[in-house]
Amino acid sequence: MERFNIFGIRKSKILQLIVIFYFILYFIVGICVYKDYGFSTDESAEWEESIVAYKYINSKIFHREVPELSKVADMEEFDHRYYGTAMQMPMVFIEDLSDFTLTTQQIFYMRHLMTFLVCFTGYICFYLALKKIFENCLPALAGTMVISLYPRIWGYQFTDLKNLIFLALNMMVLLALVYVVEIENMLTVLLFGCIAALATNQRIMAVVYPVVLLGYWLVRDITDVIKRNNRVKKVFLFGKYPFVIAVYFLSWVLISPFAWLENPFLAFINTFKSFSQYDWNGTMVFIGRLITCEERPWYYLPVWFGLTIPFMYLVLFLTGHVVLFWSLKKEEHVWESLIGKYKWLACGILLFWGIVGAVIILDSRIYIGWHHVYFVLMPFTVIAVYGLCFLARLFSQKIVGGIFVFCLAGLIGWMALNHPFQVVYFNFAGRHFAELFDRDEQRATSSVLLDWVLDHEEKAVTICGETDSCLLLTEEEKMRVSIAGEGEAEYFIDVFRNVVGNEPVHKGYEEVYASWVDGYKIGAVYQRIE
Repeated sequence: MERFNIFGIRKSKILQLIVIFYFILYFIVGICVYKDYGFSTDESAEWEESIVAYKYINSKIFHREVPELSKVADMEEFDHRYYGTAMQMPMVFIEDLSDFTLTTQQIFYMRHLMTFLVCFTGYICFYLALKKIFENCLPALAGTMVISLYPRIWGYQFTDLKNLIFLALNMMVLLALVYVVEIENMLTVLLFGCIAALATNQRIMAVVYPVVLLGYWLVRDITDVIKRNNRVKKVFLFGKYPFVIAVYFLSWVLISPFAWLENPFLAFINTFKSFSQYDWNGTMVFIGRLITCEERPWYYLPVWFGLTIPFMYLVLFLTGHVVLFWSLKKEEHVWESLIGKYKWLACGILLFWGIVGAVIILDSRIYIGWHHVYFVLMPFTVIAVYGLCFLARLFSQKIVGGIFVFCLAGLIGWMALNHPFQVVYFNFAGRHFAELFDRDEQRATSSVLLDWVLDHEEKAVTICGETDSCLLLTEEEKMRVSIAGEGEAEYFIDVFRNVVGNEPVHKGYEEVYASWVDGYKIGAVYQRIE
């Protein structure tokens, strides 16, 4: 590799420059377009939860008089107090610095920017983790591109403060996990415990990572004991189990204000119960039928995977499974190879199918698409990169690399052509059936539709339908908009939630504008018929 030279620059340096260029370009594009994305469903709720937590922290630690917080609910009486808000505290602090005078547009654009920055940091951590796993920057860059250029991830990384930040934290935890397994010392254990706690504050599902680490340690240490490896005589070997648990749990308590209200252990259990027994039972469109959450079939997630993940990703993912079974078949010492050189592939497969299997078996409340489990794309991508490396060894590296780059270029072209509607991406097969599903799961298209109304009306207007997008308007624009009931409002804004097909019916209204992607509508504006 080092003999390869272009203009005096070695190949390794060229690859490093390519990696740096990719991240810089990705960052610049993200900064330039983050205001193009609309207001999504859960943003106002996330904002409220963070303000409530901030008020409680202020009352318990700083004891400051903040009049603007007087009307905010007390955490003790707040129904959603078990939602983690640690990642949102810096943004509420910025609001506090401005005496809570920021407009809603400034607040939510700030949150969109912060979500992107956290995701961008996650991609860097993912790259570093893959580079350490594969000991090569090319597969690391390939994996980073796979996850960061997936159209739905690209679109959601600006608006989904809950699920995309959780995905980013999963990538950070992976890096910490790789280091604590490869370089086992007090510092790496401390780092892992803190990051895993932060991820668990965001979503309780992240408890799986300490379990995976402890399980791997236990299996490896028992194997070492059986082999009479001298390493088991080290004192730290036996102290690391309670140490990582203590660091993880204490860090979680520290950044979870609701755990200060009650016994921290009960708070952890209650948080787990709260989300495992979430009682939402609204309706959604699935394969052309309007169903409730309880009517979801077991194949709900596999269908969404098959229709919305690019074919190339699916092929590489399935190939990654073949790699493990094919490789282990050739190994003389299968168990040692499984916990040794193939441990990260096995970990990826275990995490992905463990999480998906748990969702199916426990009938977890996944609804209106699959954005709640986007975090499984992290182990999914690890498996896919193994598949890519296997195909590159099996066939010509140039041919496999060329096909890979060509497919990614196609995704980039699709995203540019359909900007800013990347969140409704269906693959080549899925787009033929997209009208049989909910499309814009979090309703961000409504902001684009409302902007169209304001651009085409000089006077004040009344609207109904998706009205939360008014929070992204300027204060002057808000003065032009008022909300009325259906039949009274001049315009009805619809994003096709709970709608089968492309033609929802609103009595007394006619369609005047629609947003289309790949032959299916994702939203439309209807004007009242005089």
